[in-house]
Order: sequence, then structure tokens, then C-alpha cells
Amino acid sequence: MAKSGLVQIAMAAAASLLMAACVTPWPPTDTPKTADAPPPLTIDRLPADFVHNGGEPRSADTIDMIVIHTIGGPLCEAGEIRFAEIGGSAVFWRDWFLDQDDKSIHYVIGRDGAIAQQRPDLRTAGHVSFHGVRENVNRRSIGIELVNDGDGKDPFPPAQIEAVTALVKKLSADYGLGPEDVFSHSELDPRRLEGCGDNYRRVDPGPLFPMTDLKAALAD
Repeated sequence: MAKSGLVQIAMAAAASLLMAACVTPWPPTDTPKTADAPPPLTIDRLPADFVHNGGEPRSADTIDMIVIHTIGGPLCEAGEIRFAEIGGSAVFWRDWFLDQDDKSIHYVIGRDGAIAQQRPDLRTAGHVSFHGVRENVNRRSIGIELVNDGDGKDPFPPAQIEAVTALVKKLSADYGLGPEDVFSHSELDPRRLEGCGDNYRRVDPGPLFPMTDLKAALAD
């Protein structure tokens, strides 16, 4: 083969390599990964065959509120306010509610961020005793208890705040709720504590709970 022919073949091969180098492979090898979905919440649920102790069945479209509580709250003794020190885990308090005839809850969140469920979402729970601010509160709401003294001084650990934020975001997504649908217990029960002057019966979750941040997280 003539020398000019060899040169032409070499130039053609080089051009092919250059073209190949400029072609973006498909799918692109440097495509950014999509953000990982948040891990599913770990919730200690009762066994599937557990016979639920009360609560009326309801449909998902009746749920339009989430109410935040603390286990602890003001006690009136001889005209003086007292607060108990609240210990125990989420499971401990979930099981405690199982033995109560006059009160119940949907979720309990421990100081360590652990979550336990007492009542299924689609059964009512008796977590608000006053219905003068919002009618039929228990029929339309999901109640969340936080293990805390409820005195406005006991801090909420970061793990507990992260857990309640994640749970409220999930429930809001499940039932089409927004920041305006999340309430503190004290908002819904403005009654005074009998025998203790102007003190309120319900002050939870109190000034140390970051309600503004929680609602802002729902708006993201």
C-alpha cells in the first residue's frame, strides 16, 4: 500500500477516536444521584392481633388536627402548683396508657427519640378533655405525647425534637395537613386549674418546645 494510503488510514482512525471521546455516554456516568429518601420511621407498634381497648373507628378524611402534649403537667396540692419528674421510655408510657380508662393517645415519643404507638391513626383517642375551642377534638385529631415534665423548664433533647418533627411531617403528608393544623394542648384547653388561682390546667408542651420550627418544617 502506498505511503499516502497509510497516512489516510491513520488520520481516519485518529478522527474516530476523537469523536468517540466527545460523545457523552448514555446514561451519563456523572449524573448526580437523587437525594436519598428519608428512612422510614421506626415505631414500636402493638402486635397485629392486639385487641384495641376502645376508640371509635374513623376515616382518614376526618383527621384535620395534630395535638402535641407532654406527659407531665401542673398538679394542684393545697393551693400550690407542683410538677412531677417524668422518667420512663416511650414504650413504658404507651403501656401505661393501655391501662387507663379515661385517657389514651396515638403516639408517645421518648427523650431518646424512640416512638411507640398506642392507638392506630384510624381510631379515636381521648387526649383532649375540653372541646370549647375546637369541637369534637378527639374525633378529628391525632395526639402525640412527649416524655417531659411539662413545667416549661425541662428541655426537649435534640433526638426527641427530630423524632416529633419526622412523625408530624409523615402524618401531615398522610392526611393532607399543614402548619396551621398543628396545635399545642394548651391552645385547646384554656381552663384554670381548680384550687390554684389563675394557673392553667394545661401548659404543654410549653415555651421550650420549638413549635415555630416544627411548623416551618412542614412548610418546606
